[in-house]
Order: sequence, then structure tokens, then C-alpha cells
Amino acid sequence: MKYRVAAIAIDGTNTGLIQSWLDSGQLPHLRAVIDQGASGRLLSTKRFRNERCWDIFLSGRDNGSCGSTFVPETYGYFNQSLQREDRYSPFYALGEGYRVCMFDLAATLSPGVNGIQITGWGSELNAAAPLSSPPQLISEIRERFGSDPKLQAAVKVYDHQTREVEYSYVLPSLYDRNAVRHFKDALLTAIERRTAICLDLLGREPWDLFLAMFPESHTANHMLWHLSEPHPLTPPGPLAEPALLAIYQAIDQALGRIDAALPKRGHLLAYTIDHTAQNTMDVPGMALLPELMYRWTFPGTAALAPGNIEQPVPALRTDYHQHWKQEVWNLTTETGRQLLTSPAEQEAAGDPLSWNPANWYRPLWPKMPAFALPSVGDGYVRLNVRGREASGLVEPGDYQRVLNELRELLARTVNPRSGKPLVDRTIATRTSAFDAPDIPPDLIVCWSEDSCADTLDSPDCGRIGPLPYFRSGGHVSHGKVIDNLFAVRGPGIAPGTRTRSGRLEDLPATILQLMGAEPRSPLDGSSLLTHPSQQPVV
Repeated sequence: MKYRVAAIAIDGTNTGLIQSWLDSGQLPHLRAVIDQGASGRLLSTKRFRNERCWDIFLSGRDNGSCGSTFVPETYGYFNQSLQREDRYSPFYALGEGYRVCMFDLAATLSPGVNGIQITGWGSELNAAAPLSSPPQLISEIRERFGSDPKLQAAVKVYDHQTREVEYSYVLPSLYDRNAVRHFKDALLTAIERRTAICLDLLGREPWDLFLAMFPESHTANHMLWHLSEPHPLTPPGPLAEPALLAIYQAIDQALGRIDAALPKRGHLLAYTIDHTAQNTMDVPGMALLPELMYRWTFPGTAALAPGNIEQPVPALRTDYHQHWKQEVWNLTTETGRQLLTSPAEQEAAGDPLSWNPANWYRPLWPKMPAFALPSVGDGYVRLNVRGREASGLVEPGDYQRVLNELRELLARTVNPRSGKPLVDRTIATRTSAFDAPDIPPDLIVCWSEDSCADTLDSPDCGRIGPLPYFRSGGHVSHGKVIDNLFAVRGPGIAPGTRTRSGRLEDLPATILQLMGAEPRSPLDGSSLLTHPSQQPVV
């Protein structure tokens, strides 16, 4: 039987927090979907970039894409935009037989979708373009309901492949409490506007499938985590604010309004995707690692944040108020200011990675045997190999030796605030320099999750830091299993049904089964609403 389906994503969540709020009755609408229908868990494995979870959901397949490209001829590096992904058609590109509305997923516009598509209205992506099909619809929506408030002060950047204009939103300083609170209010406004847009689109016609996402939970976990959850910047005792809960409660209320607007014979499916927690990776991956690689290459010099390893680590500063990239640039040495490309220069050129300190070292990469690639989590190290890179310095026969030397260098680094190793593990992506894996780094550096590091001590290269924190909430390391929730209620689903533990790849198959639709491309998953006896729940 064919049913109408609304599938609503809650992005970048923390499953433990959501479960605690569900148990305490603070998310009543999501609780009702769980109690009135079927629910279960979705597992996925973090691989390389965080956004790749969307790649799995949209395609219904774990296709192994890393989502980033290094160009050895020019030492260029860029992240491929999910909005321009053309390697596959999304699972909801079902052709003329189904009417589909997609609002603001991290997705491309697909010619196989019969209906409406809007993307980039309020993306969590580092850089996004406002796009729609039909083309004029995104302007109509923005004129009627307004833009996402966090994009009102966005920086104009250019897509590396197409050179089309995109927009990158600006985060406030974690140390400016008033700015962070204002940012929280902007997220609440975005949720209200997003909900109004969803209701408008839902009312335009009886869609066979309606897809929407709330990315405000993702952004909130990055910027509001320290207001109520453990972090070095979390205020003590009664000063802690339930800021995250306020965001999730607003999304929960939006879910209730969407539910009330659906036809009685329709299904509402809610799911979480990706995972965020206390941030232990931003500063090490973006700033400490590239400076370590610089000092390893040029012994006795420092480009950023030199410190005295013989002295106790300085107390935490709380007087950073400029944007993070400017505060970090202020800590460059005279040598660093001469050799690195400043964030202001890169921003003026429209580089989407101008805010990432690893990107400032790019002019030096051809002169270094190994260098750190820009990341927002795990550290990424690329070797400069003769015959592979244009100005390669490492002989192919020395590849493993240099790789092992780097692993030993990293293993000796310490977080001086805790006295514990800074690196949890390192993962080699190749056994030789010319192996096939299409993944830019030769070495993935997974940071310790014991504490948030703002300083690195190395017996080989000295002390780097302290540096300011960028985001208080972050992602999990490469290879870690992510546990997400899903729930669906509607005709034919018995209240309180618990499904098998599934994979993220199972979610598209589940949605298509509810619709009574067959996939037009092979899927790796199977419906979560089919019992082991293969008798469907619906």
C-alpha cells in the first residue's frame, strides 16, 4: 500500500543528551512519535569528513567517499560540496510516479526528482549556495519568510571546482558570552522560520514524500555546549545555562507542528544523524598539528604560539573576543607572519578554508617533507613524495620510514594540562605512497578524548600554545561508531514497536517501503520495518 511520508532529520545531535531529555519528558513530541509507533537505533561509522554520513543517507550506500581532494601538481586542497555531488542520484529521485519535496538537506539538486527541491537556505555546511528547483523558489522563500539569521553576516567564498559563489557563516567567540547568547537567539529564530517554511511547503500539495532537516541542533552543539555541558569554559555551578535544551525543545515543538499538519493517512518519521560531544579535536587538528609539522621541518624556529616547555602551562585566558582565526593569527611570530598566508588574505581571495590555521601554511607545503591538511576534527598529515607531489622531497623508498618517524613524533606529544598523551592513535591510509586509496592524508591522527587540549608539548619540537578554543562541541574520531535514533508513527505500525538495531543505510529503504516505492538504484540497506520473518510491519 502507498502512504505519504514526512521524514524529518535532527542533525548533529548527542544521543545521550536526547535520551535523557526523552526520559525526563522534556521532548514530548518526539516522545509521542516513539511511543505511538516504531523506534530503534541507527549505527554508522565515522569515516574521514563528518559530512559523509549525509552521503550514506542520500545514496543509501556506504560508498566510501572521503569528500576531500588534494591536487599534487599544485598542492591544492578542497572539500567537495555535498550540494554539487553528482556521483549518484539520491534515493528519493523516483521520477514521475512520485511527488517529492526536499527542503534544505545537505544535498544536490537532482533532475530525477519530480517536485520541489531547496538547499542552502540555512546550511550547517562550511560553505553553501542557495539553490532551488524551480530556480526562483529560493528567492521567493527568502522574501516571504526571511533568511537564516546566521547567514546575514556571511562571508562570500568560491567553490573550488565551479568557482560559483557560496556563503560561509561566521561563528562568535566562545569567550564573548553575550555574543554566544545572541547566536543562540538567532538559532531559535532560524528554527521558527524553518518551521514556517516547512508548513508552507507541506500545504502546497499532498506530497508522496516530504524531506526536511533541522541543522540548528548541529550548530548549537558546536557553540553552546560549554554553557551547560562539561568543557574547560563551562561556568561553575548555578551559572550553567540549559541553552542546548532550549534549542532541542524548539525543534521538538516544530516536530509537533509538522505532525499536526500531516494527513491522517500519512507517516511521520523523525531521525537523528551524525554526532557531537565535547570538542577535543578542533585546536589540535587545525592549529597544533600544522605548527608541529612546521617545527619538525624547520628545527629551532616557530611560526605560531611559541611557549616554554620548562615552565608550567599558563592559566586559561578568557579575554579573547575577536573571531577565532584572528585571535590565533595574533599569536603568530614575526617569522610566521612573513611565511604564512594570513586569514585576511585568504578571505579576500574567497578561500572557504581561510578560517582554518592549517590552510595558512599552504605556501610552505612544497618545501616540507610532511604537512598538515586542513580539517575540523582528526588531524590529517600528507607526505611530500617525489614522483607523486610536484616538488616531492621524500623518496618513495623512504615512505614507510618517514611515516614511522612521524608516528613516533606524534606519540611523544603531551597535553601539559593533563599530563596525558595528546594522541590516542594514528592510522596509516596506505602501505606505500602510490597505493590506490583516494584519500588525501597518508596519516590520520586521532586525538585523545580525555580532555580538551589548547597546548601541545613535544620533547622534539617544544611547546605550542596555549591557543584559544574555537568550538566547545565537536565530532567523534575516524573509525568510531555513531549511534543515532529513529522513530516513525502512522497507519499499520503498532505503538511501542521496537525494531532491530539498524544501519544508516537502512533508513532510505525504510522510507521507500513506507511509500510503497521501489528504489531506482541499488541500496545497501533493508527496511527496518520488516521482521526477521520478512513480514512487513505496515
